[in-house]
Amino acid sequence: MEALGQILRLLHDAAERARPARVTVVEWRHGPRSNAAFSRYMAARHGTSHAVAQSISDDAPPPDETSSTTTLALDSATRYREEAAGVQAGKRYTVRDGDRWVCWDADWGAVTSESTDEQGPPSSAHGFLLDPIGLVAALRLEPAGEGHVAGRQTRLVRGLPRAEWDGSGATLFRIGAAGADAVELAVDAERGALLRSEAFLDGEPCHRLEVLEVVFGPVPPATFDLSLPAGVEATGGWLRPSRLPLHELAGVAPFAVFVPGQVPDGWRLVESLFTPGRERPPVEPQVFLSYGSRDGAYAVSVAERAAAARHGDWLEWTQVGDLEVADAGEHVEPRHHARVERDGTVVELSGADTVLLAELARSLVPAPTAPPRLDD
Repeated sequence: MEALGQILRLLHDAAERARPARVTVVEWRHGPRSNAAFSRYMAARHGTSHAVAQSISDDAPPPDETSSTTTLALDSATRYREEAAGVQAGKRYTVRDGDRWVCWDADWGAVTSESTDEQGPPSSAHGFLLDPIGLVAALRLEPAGEGHVAGRQTRLVRGLPRAEWDGSGATLFRIGAAGADAVELAVDAERGALLRSEAFLDGEPCHRLEVLEVVFGPVPPATFDLSLPAGVEATGGWLRPSRLPLHELAGVAPFAVFVPGQVPDGWRLVESLFTPGRERPPVEPQVFLSYGSRDGAYAVSVAERAAAARHGDWLEWTQVGDLEVADAGEHVEPRHHARVERDGTVVELSGADTVLLAELARSLVPAPTAPPRLDD
């Protein structure tokens, strides 16, 4: 009990002891196991399974294992610099100094507090390592000895997710423990910072955060310079889909838009979005529709694009009659996909019921161009 009390005290006071600091951390993820853990977490709370979106390259399945390296210089929650590389090609960084901030990505370009009024100041993705108090609410903690990480003496802790604590989701997601069986932690024995976490599913690791270097103490003010790379200018906000009424999609999409002619009784259109095209990074225009059952337990998504559009595809499609079908595998939800081409538009439907997907695909009709009548 005394050892647990010391660990709890370290976590409670970490924000005062561990900040400011400079940290280099590596994040490792096993895709199939992480997806399975996440699906378990969501199913336990919502009665259905979900999936985490993954970055994929053209015509190639996502790798089972990915890793990225992040350097963080943090003075406070509102003053930090965070640089990352590894998951995407190139690099990216975020710098925040109070209400002013800049975000630059080698693929996506730059956004700043001056270029957009639609986004608030960003938060550090790994700042919680220097203030890990959320672990106390998210996990049942058990002392597990002592160790060393990044040249620092640590207290080792075994954590079991609290199934009954719904407010712990944010912390569990940060350490990849949502849906995991257990997580092993290493807490700095002097400062209370979280230096290592490893989440397990069925005895196998699925997610790991490990600090390689850490320097506690003042951060040079120049670290928080808000300038962008030479020759780079901010161009508004990040690309976001526009939420539009169904009847307006046909007017903005540069391809024919289709909708299911008939959906199951009680189902309704939940979302209708349009993503405009963009040259950097290359983004093709797309329409997205989401239909859901009355109780929210079942859903079908519909993605549409021009047939001539450049599109990376890692699914293996099989021709079945007038449709193409694909199975994404047991670790991905929605697992089942069906697609068809109509008048130069590729329509892909995704969901849990292959029969329903085929019925909806074969019932496609042109999207309406006039608003629904009040008496409909």
